[in-house]
Amino acid sequence: MVRLLVALWTGGLAVQAPDSAMRVRSATALRALNDSLSAVDAAAEQFQTDLDNASRDLVISRAARLTKRCAGARVAALSLDTVLAVQAPLRRDLATLRAELTRCQANFATDRWYERADSVKAWAPYRLAKLGDAVRRYRIAARAFMRQTHID
Repeated sequence: MVRLLVALWTGGLAVQAPDSAMRVRSATALRALNDSLSAVDAAAEQFQTDLDNASRDLVISRAARLTKRCAGARVAALSLDTVLAVQAPLRRDLATLRAELTRCQANFATDRWYERADSVKAWAPYRLAKLGDAVRRYRIAARAFMRQTHID
């Protein structure tokens, strides 16, 4: 208590500037989305492992994991959108990414239906390529944004 009073009296209490506070929130949201996208990448890679010989049960299991990862990344993308006053290029790529993550949830949803597993398996390479492209475009735009705004 005495230290606080001395700090207030001497003007030694540092207050974080609004710019730096926003930068910290932005950096945190950007990192959270990046971590979620890494989980999506890992689940997508695992989904494609030995896809030609994968059983329906294995396809359903991998699809469930991928849809969960896409759902988590979509939530992180939505929270990033609310935190950042995003520049136009990043906003466009973030919107494209959110749309692909939403499609991921719909396209890989099997709900334990064996009939759906074959369709998911057949279309997986195309759909995962589109998702991967959206992730790459977003990451390029995010890195550029981070450089421009001096976010580490």
